[in-house]
Amino acid sequence: MLDNNKCILVYGLTKDEIQWLNDLNYKVINISPDMCEMTVKEVLERLRFEIINNNPIKEKAIIYNNFPESELREAIALTRTKIKGGVLAMVTPNSINWTFNYLINHLIEEREWHLRNRKE
Repeated sequence: MLDNNKCILVYGLTKDEIQWLNDLNYKVINISPDMCEMTVKEVLERLRFEIINNNPIKEKAIIYNNFPESELREAIALTRTKIKGGVLAMVTPNSINWTFNYLINHLIEEREWHLRNRKE
């Protein structure tokens, strides 16, 4: 996690959902499909590499960076009052080096695994 860079990385959200997060005074970085092959760290450092993404992910993703634990719980609860579906996560020392595409796919697989195993 990059210190002093408390923000929310979002992907696949509508303009209204992004505006709603901005209105709550969160710093929001909107990830476009052409940024998905960048690492989370590169996105947080505000680098920008436009890479053609022929297979954009059809999923909402909300990734919190550098939120204290107590504030993270509150932010997630508040987020879920307005934004339904998608995957939520927090940037970790491991995930910061992953591409955004890899991170979203990993979170989707993890969600699907939990859904399958919860039913058994």
